[in-house]
Amino acid sequence: FLRLVRIDQSRRTALVESAEALPDDIRDDVTARLAGAYGAGLQTTFTVNPALLGGMSIRVGSDVYDGSVRGRLAALEARL
Repeated sequence: FLRLVRIDQSRRTALVESAEALPDDIRDDVTARLAGAYGAGLQTTFTVNPALLGGMSIRVGSDVYDGSVRGRLAALEARL
């Protein structure tokens, strides 16, 4: 039962990481788009992770959207 509760809770939580602090208008836009995709009641947390180099990474439950420079470089390295 606890496992199911944790899974449900992770689906309602979004973690947005960016290389630098995002301006309020971009935070609002990201929050609105995530709420549109995952429904109302999504709790969004923004954090700064300088290791990303640029861009942002979003995790909602098991879904990961990586638009960071670090992620793109890793994908390029895997192709080579």
